[in-house]
Amino acid sequence: MTTLKTLSHASCIIKNGDKTLITDPWLIGSCYWRSWWNYPPVKESIYEDIKKIDAIYITHVHWDHWHGPSLKKFFPKETLIITHKESNTRSVEDLRSMGFNNIKLLKHGESFKLGSMILTAYQFGLAMNDSALVVETPEMKLLDANDCKIAGSSLRAILKKHGQFDFALRSHSSANDRVCYSIQGSDYQMDDENHYSRSFALFMNAVNPKFAVPFASNHCHLHKDVYHLNDLVNDPFKLEAYLSAKKLLKNNTQLKIMLSGDSWSSSTGFDIDPLNAKFFSDKSNKISEYKESVSNKLKQFYDLENKMSPNARIVEMFATQINSIPFFLRKKFKGFTYKMILFNDHSQWCYIVSPFSGTVEKCEEEFENGSKILIPVKIFIDSVALNMFHHSSISKRNKYIFDNETYFKKFDQFQNLLEYVELGVFPLRLKYILRVLSMYSRRWREVFIYGKAYLLSRKGMPNYYIEEEFLKDT
Repeated sequence: MTTLKTLSHASCIIKNGDKTLITDPWLIGSCYWRSWWNYPPVKESIYEDIKKIDAIYITHVHWDHWHGPSLKKFFPKETLIITHKESNTRSVEDLRSMGFNNIKLLKHGESFKLGSMILTAYQFGLAMNDSALVVETPEMKLLDANDCKIAGSSLRAILKKHGQFDFALRSHSSANDRVCYSIQGSDYQMDDENHYSRSFALFMNAVNPKFAVPFASNHCHLHKDVYHLNDLVNDPFKLEAYLSAKKLLKNNTQLKIMLSGDSWSSSTGFDIDPLNAKFFSDKSNKISEYKESVSNKLKQFYDLENKMSPNARIVEMFATQINSIPFFLRKKFKGFTYKMILFNDHSQWCYIVSPFSGTVEKCEEEFENGSKILIPVKIFIDSVALNMFHHSSISKRNKYIFDNETYFKKFDQFQNLLEYVELGVFPLRLKYILRVLSMYSRRWREVFIYGKAYLLSRKGMPNYYIEEEFLKDT
C-alpha cells in the first residue's frame, strides 16, 4: 500500500511498505525574516507522522524548502538526506555544517531505491538549480515539480521515460520580488498576476496526470512590512476559480486541493478535511487571527530588528562580494550607482553603491541619483554575513524604486550577478567550470532552451511569458 499526505507549504510524506520519505520539511515557525508562514497553519497531528522517517528529499536551497530549524528539531543527524548533485555545493556544505553527513547526491536523471520506492531527480535552472522529483511505487507514480520550472524538451524527456503520472505537484503563486519594484511615472509591467495560474495549467496539460495538486505556494505573510501582500498570494482556491472560469485545465486531469493533514491511500482513496477550506473562505479574518496567535514572536523580532545597526565590517564584506564579480562583467555598469538605504523603525543609514568600482560609501539622506534600494538593516546584515542575497529578495521586504526603466534594468542585471556570488559562480574557479560542464553533459537539452530564452528576452519578452512559451512547446 502507498500513502501520500500533505504536511505543509511544500512538504509531503510518501509511505510504501515499511519505508517513509518526506520532502522539503518546513514544519515550524517562519522563514525569510518572519515574512513567510505556513498557511493554513501546520496541523499538530502531522508531528506523529514524522517520528519515523527513513529519508528526506530536499529539492533546493531556498528556506521554504531547505528549512534549518525544522531539520534541527525533528530529524536525527544520521537521517539519510537525498538531494540533487549540482554545480554549486552550498546546500551540501550547509547540511554538513549542521551535522548531517548521511547525504546521497543524485545526478540529473539518476534513480535511487528506498525499499520499493524508486526516486529519480531532475534538475532545471541556469545557476539556481531547482530539482523535480519523481517517486514511483508499485501503486502510484508522482511528479513533485514544486518550484522547478522544468519545461520544453527537458520535461518531455521525463514524460517519455516515466509515462503516465497519478499525481503532479507544482507551485502556483509568486515567490519572487517583482511586486517590490516600481518605476516612477511608468506603466512598465513588472509581473502578471495570472501568469502563475496559466503556467500551472500549461504544466498540468503537458504532464496530463490523473490529479493536479497545487503545492509549494501555501503560505501567508505576517510581518508588518509585508502583511498587505496577502491579497496577492494566489492561493489554491483562487487558482481553482481561475482555471474553472477560463476552462484552462484540459484532458481528464482533476484538480485536487490537498492542505496540511490531507491524504490519499492506494487502498481507500482521498481523505480531505473540509474544515481546511475555511482558511480561505474567511481568509482575511483567519490570517488576522493567525497573526495575533504569533504576535509575541513577531514583537520579539521587531525588537531585535530595532536594536541592529550596520557596521564598517559588514559594509566592507558587501564590497568584497561585489568585487568577486569579474571586472569584465562589471564594466557595463560604469556610470551607474544606486542609493542603498538600510533601515529599521527608528533609524536609517544611507550609502552609494557603485557596481563598477565595487565601492560602498556613506552618503547624506538628501542625496538622490535616480535609483533607491531600501533594505531592512537586519536582512542586509544577515544576507551579507551568510552570503545569501537571493533570500533577501524572496522575503519581499525590500523596496526598489527607480526614476526610469534604464536604471531598473541596470540594477536588475547587477542583482542577478550578485546572486551568482551567493550560488558560488563567482569568483570564477576552474573547479566550478568543470562541474558545470559535467552537469550539462547530462542536461544538454537545457542548453537549447536557454538559447531560445535568450533570443526571446532580447526581443523584449518578459521572463514570465518566456516560461509560458516553453510550457506550450512541451
